[in-house]
Amino acid sequence: MLKDLPLQQKIISDAVASFEKEEDVLAAVLVGSLSSGSGDSISDADILIITTNHFHTKVDHCFAQFEAEKSIFHSFQHQAHQWAFKKYIFDDFTSAEIHCIDKGSDFKLSKPYKVLFDKTNIISTKRTEAPPPKHEDFPAYQFGGEGLMWDTGSV
Repeated sequence: MLKDLPLQQKIISDAVASFEKEEDVLAAVLVGSLSSGSGDSISDADILIITTNHFHTKVDHCFAQFEAEKSIFHSFQHQAHQWAFKKYIFDDFTSAEIHCIDKGSDFKLSKPYKVLFDKTNIISTKRTEAPPPKHEDFPAYQFGGEGLMWDTGSV
């Protein structure tokens, strides 16, 4: 999929391998610049994992499998009622965000995106023709200093 970006392709392949086999993981989608074809060697891999049966609250073993044998410079994890995510910055300065979202959430999927797998055709129920959210649509540092590596003593 990303033949000119092998580091990002490996991140995506590892994420799929870490989550796809789980019964309560329904689908995975790549969004952001890598899905649109405008990504480059410093683009992060933005991956959405759609789950059921509250699996988003039980994903630590999937994150651990994804992290195996990776050299992680910094990571940040957050969980809420219907979603969880983990952000990574790796020692080679590639990065990823893996978002696990319960199928019952009101999340809608805007183009561009690339389906990585879809076991139950749930992606068709999540699509919208609305434009994708933009960075300016979200508050900067929505978790305050939490997750900022220069503010947590993790450097």
